[in-house]
Amino acid sequence: MTGDRLLFHYCSTQAGFSILQKREIRLSALSSANDTLEGRVLGRVFDQLLRNTALPPELIDVASVIVEGYPDATEGFAFCLSEKSDLLSQWRAYGRDGSGIAIGFCSSVLSKDFGQVNFGAKFCELVKVEYGEEGLQKALKPIADALAEDFVEFGIFAKLKEGLTKERALQLLADRNRKEKVFASTTDSASKLLARLLKSLAPLHFQIYRTKPEHFHEEIEWRLLRHRHKVALPEIDFFADEHSVRPYIKSLIADPARAAIEEVILGPKHRTSIEWMRAFLTSVGLPHVRIRRSDIESYR
Repeated sequence: MTGDRLLFHYCSTQAGFSILQKREIRLSALSSANDTLEGRVLGRVFDQLLRNTALPPELIDVASVIVEGYPDATEGFAFCLSEKSDLLSQWRAYGRDGSGIAIGFCSSVLSKDFGQVNFGAKFCELVKVEYGEEGLQKALKPIADALAEDFVEFGIFAKLKEGLTKERALQLLADRNRKEKVFASTTDSASKLLARLLKSLAPLHFQIYRTKPEHFHEEIEWRLLRHRHKVALPEIDFFADEHSVRPYIKSLIADPARAAIEEVILGPKHRTSIEWMRAFLTSVGLPHVRIRRSDIESYR
Protein backbone atom coordinates (compact mmCIF):
# COMPACT_ATOMS: atom_id res chain seq x y z
CA MET A 1 0.00 0.00 0.00
CA THR A 2 1.31 3.48 -0.83
CA GLY A 3 2.33 5.93 1.86
CA ASP A 4 0.01 8.92 2.27
CA ARG A 5 -2.89 8.09 -0.03
CA LEU A 6 -6.09 9.79 1.09
CA LEU A 7 -9.29 7.77 1.28
CA PHE A 8 -12.65 9.51 1.46
CA HIS A 9 -15.79 8.77 3.44
CA TYR A 10 -18.89 10.39 1.93
CA CYS A 11 -21.73 11.08 4.36
CA SER A 12 -24.52 13.44 5.34
CA THR A 13 -23.60 16.70 7.05
CA GLN A 14 -25.06 15.40 10.32
CA ALA A 15 -23.05 12.17 10.20
CA GLY A 16 -19.87 14.05 9.24
CA PHE A 17 -20.42 16.57 12.04
CA SER A 18 -20.70 13.71 14.54
CA ILE A 19 -17.53 12.01 13.26
CA LEU A 20 -15.54 15.23 13.48
CA GLN A 21 -16.97 16.45 16.79
CA LYS A 22 -16.70 13.15 18.66
CA ARG A 23 -13.79 11.79 16.61
CA GLU A 24 -15.73 8.57 16.46
CA ILE A 25 -16.64 6.45 13.45
CA ARG A 26 -19.21 3.70 13.03
CA LEU A 27 -18.31 0.40 11.43
CA SER A 28 -21.60 -0.67 9.88
CA ALA A 29 -22.78 -4.23 9.29
CA LEU A 30 -22.15 -5.11 5.65
CA SER A 31 -25.16 -7.44 5.61
CA SER A 32 -27.26 -4.24 5.75
CA ALA A 33 -25.45 -2.67 2.78
CA ASN A 34 -26.90 -1.97 -0.67
CA ASP A 35 -25.35 -5.11 -2.19
CA THR A 36 -27.35 -8.31 -1.69
CA LEU A 37 -24.30 -10.38 -2.70
CA GLU A 38 -22.15 -8.86 0.05
CA GLY A 39 -19.81 -11.56 1.36
CA ARG A 40 -21.21 -14.19 -1.02
CA VAL A 41 -19.23 -13.74 -4.23
CA LEU A 42 -16.21 -15.68 -2.97
CA GLY A 43 -18.22 -18.78 -2.03
CA ARG A 44 -19.91 -18.89 -5.40
CA VAL A 45 -16.62 -18.61 -7.30
CA PHE A 46 -14.91 -21.17 -5.07
CA ASP A 47 -17.72 -23.65 -5.73
CA GLN A 48 -17.23 -23.24 -9.48
CA LEU A 49 -13.49 -23.85 -9.17
CA LEU A 50 -13.95 -26.96 -7.02
CA ARG A 51 -16.25 -28.45 -9.64
CA ASN A 52 -13.38 -28.35 -12.11
CA THR A 53 -11.26 -30.57 -9.85
CA ALA A 54 -11.25 -34.34 -9.30
CA LEU A 55 -13.00 -34.11 -5.93
CA PRO A 56 -16.25 -36.14 -5.70
CA PRO A 57 -19.37 -33.95 -6.13
CA GLU A 58 -20.64 -35.00 -2.69
CA LEU A 59 -17.48 -33.70 -1.02
CA ILE A 60 -17.57 -30.53 -3.14
CA ASP A 61 -21.07 -29.88 -1.79
CA VAL A 62 -19.73 -30.16 1.77
CA ALA A 63 -16.83 -27.77 1.13
CA SER A 64 -19.06 -25.33 -0.75
CA VAL A 65 -21.68 -25.24 2.01
CA ILE A 66 -18.97 -24.53 4.57
CA VAL A 67 -17.52 -21.60 2.60
CA GLU A 68 -20.85 -20.24 1.37
CA GLY A 69 -22.08 -20.37 4.98
CA TYR A 70 -19.35 -18.06 6.28
CA PRO A 71 -21.41 -14.85 5.74
CA ASP A 72 -24.27 -16.33 7.77
CA ALA A 73 -21.99 -16.98 10.73
CA THR A 74 -19.67 -13.98 10.56
CA GLU A 75 -20.54 -10.33 10.02
CA GLY A 76 -18.21 -7.86 8.39
CA PHE A 77 -18.31 -4.48 10.14
CA ALA A 78 -16.81 -1.79 7.95
CA PHE A 79 -16.17 1.91 7.63
CA CYS A 80 -16.30 2.42 3.87
CA LEU A 81 -14.04 4.78 1.95
CA SER A 82 -13.24 5.62 -1.65
CA GLU A 83 -10.05 6.57 -3.48
CA LYS A 84 -12.10 9.20 -5.34
CA SER A 85 -12.26 12.54 -3.56
CA ASP A 86 -14.99 14.29 -5.55
CA LEU A 87 -17.06 11.72 -7.42
CA LEU A 88 -20.60 12.67 -8.46
CA SER A 89 -22.02 9.16 -8.01
CA GLN A 90 -20.61 9.05 -4.45
CA TRP A 91 -22.18 12.40 -3.62
CA ARG A 92 -25.51 11.17 -4.94
CA ALA A 93 -25.44 7.80 -3.18
CA TYR A 94 -23.81 8.61 0.15
CA GLY A 95 -23.44 12.42 0.46
CA ARG A 96 -27.15 13.27 0.65
CA ASP A 97 -27.37 14.12 -3.03
CA GLY A 98 -24.41 16.50 -2.80
CA SER A 99 -25.43 18.38 0.35
CA GLY A 100 -23.14 16.37 2.65
CA ILE A 101 -19.39 16.23 3.11
CA ALA A 102 -16.50 13.89 2.35
CA ILE A 103 -13.85 13.34 5.02
CA GLY A 104 -10.36 12.48 3.80
CA PHE A 105 -8.43 9.96 5.90
CA CYS A 106 -4.71 9.27 5.59
CA SER A 107 -4.31 5.59 4.65
CA SER A 108 -0.91 5.21 6.30
CA VAL A 109 -2.30 6.49 9.62
CA LEU A 110 -5.37 4.26 9.34
CA SER A 111 -3.00 1.29 9.10
CA LYS A 112 -1.00 2.07 12.25
CA ASP A 113 -1.29 0.26 15.57
CA PHE A 114 -2.31 2.66 18.33
CA GLY A 115 -2.17 0.11 21.13
CA GLN A 116 -5.06 0.41 23.57
CA VAL A 117 -6.79 3.11 21.55
CA ASN A 118 -9.94 1.57 20.06
CA PHE A 119 -8.75 2.30 16.55
CA GLY A 120 -6.05 1.23 14.14
CA ALA A 121 -4.36 -2.01 13.12
CA LYS A 122 -4.90 -3.74 16.47
CA PHE A 123 -8.67 -3.62 15.97
CA CYS A 124 -9.21 -3.22 12.22
CA GLU A 125 -7.60 -4.09 8.92
CA LEU A 126 -7.55 -1.68 6.02
CA VAL A 127 -8.38 -3.60 2.84
CA LYS A 128 -8.90 -2.66 -0.79
CA VAL A 129 -12.05 -4.08 -2.36
CA GLU A 130 -11.59 -6.12 -5.54
CA TYR A 131 -14.29 -6.10 -8.21
CA GLY A 132 -15.61 -8.87 -10.43
CA GLU A 133 -14.78 -12.57 -10.56
CA GLU A 134 -11.77 -12.75 -12.88
CA GLY A 135 -9.19 -11.69 -10.29
CA LEU A 136 -10.93 -13.75 -7.63
CA GLN A 137 -10.75 -16.86 -9.79
CA LYS A 138 -6.99 -16.42 -10.24
CA ALA A 139 -6.49 -15.98 -6.50
CA LEU A 140 -8.69 -18.91 -5.48
CA LYS A 141 -7.71 -21.47 -8.12
CA PRO A 142 -4.44 -22.49 -6.38
CA ILE A 143 -6.40 -22.97 -3.14
CA ALA A 144 -9.06 -25.11 -4.84
CA ASP A 145 -6.40 -27.18 -6.61
CA ALA A 146 -4.42 -27.69 -3.39
CA LEU A 147 -7.59 -28.74 -1.55
CA ALA A 148 -8.37 -31.30 -4.25
CA GLU A 149 -4.82 -32.66 -4.14
CA ASP A 150 -4.98 -33.05 -0.35
CA PHE A 151 -8.39 -34.74 -0.14
CA VAL A 152 -9.09 -36.57 -3.39
CA GLU A 153 -7.43 -39.78 -2.14
CA PHE A 154 -9.97 -40.07 0.71
CA GLY A 155 -13.00 -40.28 -1.57
CA ILE A 156 -16.45 -39.44 -0.18
CA PHE A 157 -15.74 -39.35 3.55
CA ALA A 158 -18.57 -36.86 4.18
CA LYS A 159 -21.63 -35.63 2.33
CA LEU A 160 -24.78 -33.64 2.91
CA LYS A 161 -27.33 -35.50 4.98
CA GLU A 162 -29.71 -37.53 2.85
CA GLY A 163 -32.44 -35.39 1.33
CA LEU A 164 -30.77 -32.04 2.04
CA THR A 165 -30.24 -29.55 -0.76
CA LYS A 166 -27.39 -27.05 -0.56
CA GLU A 167 -29.92 -24.29 0.03
CA ARG A 168 -31.50 -26.11 2.96
CA ALA A 169 -28.08 -27.02 4.37
CA LEU A 170 -27.10 -23.34 4.34
CA GLN A 171 -30.33 -22.42 6.14
CA LEU A 172 -29.61 -25.00 8.82
CA LEU A 173 -26.01 -23.84 9.30
CA ALA A 174 -27.26 -20.27 9.74
CA ASP A 175 -29.58 -21.38 12.55
CA ARG A 176 -27.55 -21.47 15.77
CA ASN A 177 -30.37 -23.29 17.55
CA ARG A 178 -30.61 -26.08 15.00
CA LYS A 179 -30.79 -29.69 16.17
CA GLU A 180 -30.77 -31.29 12.74
CA LYS A 181 -27.41 -32.48 11.42
CA VAL A 182 -26.15 -31.10 8.12
CA PHE A 183 -23.33 -33.51 7.24
CA ALA A 184 -23.27 -37.30 7.20
CA SER A 185 -20.14 -39.37 7.79
CA THR A 186 -19.38 -42.24 5.43
CA THR A 187 -16.10 -43.58 6.90
CA ASP A 188 -14.63 -44.22 10.34
CA SER A 189 -12.08 -41.44 9.83
CA ALA A 190 -14.69 -38.92 8.69
CA SER A 191 -14.62 -36.72 11.82
CA LYS A 192 -10.84 -36.23 11.66
CA LEU A 193 -10.93 -35.59 7.92
CA LEU A 194 -13.82 -33.14 8.27
CA ALA A 195 -11.90 -31.24 10.96
CA ARG A 196 -8.90 -31.14 8.63
CA LEU A 197 -11.11 -29.86 5.80
CA LEU A 198 -12.50 -27.11 8.03
CA LYS A 199 -8.96 -26.06 8.94
CA SER A 200 -7.91 -25.98 5.28
CA LEU A 201 -10.87 -23.76 4.38
CA ALA A 202 -10.54 -21.43 7.38
CA PRO A 203 -8.28 -18.82 5.70
CA LEU A 204 -11.10 -18.06 3.26
CA HIS A 205 -13.31 -17.02 6.17
CA PHE A 206 -11.62 -13.63 6.42
CA GLN A 207 -11.56 -12.90 2.69
CA ILE A 208 -15.29 -12.93 1.99
CA TYR A 209 -15.79 -9.18 2.52
CA ARG A 210 -12.99 -8.10 0.18
CA THR A 211 -14.88 -8.62 -3.08
CA LYS A 212 -17.88 -6.97 -4.76
CA PRO A 213 -19.60 -7.42 -8.14
CA GLU A 214 -18.05 -5.62 -11.10
CA HIS A 215 -20.86 -3.04 -11.43
CA PHE A 216 -19.67 -1.35 -8.20
CA HIS A 217 -16.15 -0.78 -9.59
CA GLU A 218 -16.53 3.02 -9.95
CA GLU A 219 -16.50 3.36 -6.13
CA ILE A 220 -12.85 2.19 -5.88
CA GLU A 221 -13.66 1.21 -2.31
CA TRP A 222 -11.45 0.54 0.68
CA ARG A 223 -12.72 -0.76 4.00
CA LEU A 224 -11.67 -0.39 7.58
CA LEU A 225 -12.87 -3.87 8.49
CA ARG A 226 -13.60 -6.03 11.53
CA HIS A 227 -15.06 -9.53 11.67
CA ARG A 228 -17.47 -10.56 14.43
CA HIS A 229 -19.74 -13.54 14.98
CA LYS A 230 -23.43 -12.77 14.61
CA VAL A 231 -24.20 -12.84 18.32
CA ALA A 232 -24.56 -10.23 21.06
CA LEU A 233 -21.09 -8.97 21.98
CA PRO A 234 -20.15 -6.08 24.32
CA GLU A 235 -18.67 -3.90 21.55
CA ILE A 236 -21.70 -4.22 19.25
CA ASP A 237 -24.36 -1.49 19.48
CA PHE A 238 -27.66 -1.22 17.66
CA PHE A 239 -29.86 1.41 16.06
CA ALA A 240 -33.21 1.28 14.29
CA ASP A 241 -34.48 2.90 11.11
CA GLU A 242 -37.93 2.62 9.53
CA HIS A 243 -37.21 -0.85 8.20
CA SER A 244 -34.82 -2.73 10.48
CA VAL A 245 -32.67 -2.98 13.58
CA ARG A 246 -29.02 -2.70 12.57
CA PRO A 247 -25.80 -3.51 14.44
CA TYR A 248 -22.67 -1.38 14.35
CA ILE A 249 -19.35 -0.97 16.18
CA LYS A 250 -18.04 2.38 17.44
CA SER A 251 -14.37 3.17 16.97
CA LEU A 252 -12.80 6.15 18.73
CA ILE A 253 -10.21 8.22 16.86
CA ALA A 254 -8.50 9.37 20.06
CA ASP A 255 -5.63 11.90 20.19
CA PRO A 256 -2.83 9.54 19.08
CA ALA A 257 -4.81 8.85 15.90
CA ARG A 258 -6.36 12.24 15.11
CA ALA A 259 -3.85 12.80 12.30
CA ALA A 260 -5.85 10.19 10.40
CA ILE A 261 -8.35 12.97 9.56
CA GLU A 262 -6.65 15.17 6.99
CA GLU A 263 -9.24 16.85 4.78
CA VAL A 264 -12.89 17.85 4.57
CA ILE A 265 -14.61 18.41 1.22
CA LEU A 266 -17.89 20.31 1.19
CA GLY A 267 -20.37 18.80 -1.27
CA PRO A 268 -21.71 20.56 -4.38
CA LYS A 269 -24.87 21.59 -2.52
CA HIS A 270 -23.30 22.13 0.93
CA ARG A 271 -23.86 25.64 2.32
CA THR A 272 -21.46 26.06 5.27
CA SER A 273 -18.86 28.78 4.72
CA ILE A 274 -15.27 27.60 4.78
CA GLU A 275 -14.52 30.12 7.54
CA TRP A 276 -17.14 28.65 9.88
CA MET A 277 -16.14 25.11 9.03
CA ARG A 278 -12.53 26.02 9.90
CA ALA A 279 -13.69 27.50 13.20
CA PHE A 280 -15.68 24.36 13.97
CA LEU A 281 -12.72 22.07 13.25
CA THR A 282 -10.46 24.20 15.46
CA SER A 283 -13.03 24.01 18.28
CA VAL A 284 -12.97 20.19 18.20
CA GLY A 285 -9.18 19.90 18.16
CA LEU A 286 -8.70 19.41 14.42
CA PRO A 287 -7.09 22.70 13.29
CA HIS A 288 -4.74 20.82 10.94
CA VAL A 289 -7.56 19.57 8.70
CA ARG A 290 -7.72 21.12 5.21
CA ILE A 291 -11.07 22.31 3.85
CA ARG A 292 -12.18 22.74 0.25
CA ARG A 293 -15.33 22.79 -1.79
CA SER A 294 -16.35 20.26 -4.43
CA ASP A 295 -15.24 21.17 -7.94
CA ILE A 296 -18.56 19.96 -9.34
CA GLU A 297 -20.02 23.44 -9.81
CA SER A 298 -22.78 22.58 -12.26
CA TYR A 299 -24.52 20.03 -9.99
CA ARG A 300 -27.32 21.86 -8.25
